[in-house]
Amino acid sequence: MSGAVPFRNLSTSDFIKRFGHLAQTSQFRAVLQVGILPFTKDFNPQGGRFYDDLSFLCNSTTLPGSSFSTTENLQDYYGINQKFAYRRDFDDLTLDFYVDAKYQTLKFFEQWMDYISSTDNTFSVQTNAGPESEAAFYRFRYPKEQLGYKCRIDLHKFDKDYDRTKNDILYSFVNAFPRSISSIPVSYDGSDVMKCSVTFAFDRYFVNRGGSPIQEATEPKNPADAAAAAAAAQYNATNAAISPEARARGVEAAAVRVGGRFASETKVF
Repeated sequence: MSGAVPFRNLSTSDFIKRFGHLAQTSQFRAVLQVGILPFTKDFNPQGGRFYDDLSFLCNSTTLPGSSFSTTENLQDYYGINQKFAYRRDFDDLTLDFYVDAKYQTLKFFEQWMDYISSTDNTFSVQTNAGPESEAAFYRFRYPKEQLGYKCRIDLHKFDKDYDRTKNDILYSFVNAFPRSISSIPVSYDGSDVMKCSVTFAFDRYFVNRGGSPIQEATEPKNPADAAAAAAAAQYNATNAAISPEARARGVEAAAVRVGGRFASETKVF
């Protein structure tokens, strides 16, 4: 009969093949690419690279979900309600971290929040009032300028046999930043490990289905090195634009340093 579901006998080996190797929830790694944030170098709770420490201290999270916003069409077919997707919506990402004995995990996320918006001039626009003043106010930093506050977060889900099978899934969150830090209860009751829960907002995420490894986190950039690299690129581009005839007459590009910035000029020798 049309549409009938065929019956199939399954052996014990068939069940073992399908249900004997299911994915587990206890193996994952969250990597915050915080090396681009200028204050990261001030934090190092466990003696290694800080983004590695944050990765190890992250003890739980949730794989992301998404949905489509839809619009309805009631006109094409009588009695039929059609829906069409026009935007993809993403849930916020929540990461839970163990707080180390120096409280640097908690201090880092608090400083990240202060870096985005602060009442003093440490990481914000110069103001005349300190954070304790009644006249203090918040100034917000641009998100993606040279000293922006957004970074990428990679969430790598795998199993304990990953070294052998290479089976995994990698979520990459674009332009993420902490949206909120949850309150942490403390009391005189029985002690427990302190945890910090941070919720991140982001523009979007994409899934790397090919199992490529996580890109190494970027170390803080030296502004002088960035300026030198830009000057070198400009110098090379100017030289490449000189015609062979002009080069034969001794025309050559030269990089000169003007007022702390690099510029290029053309010299005739």
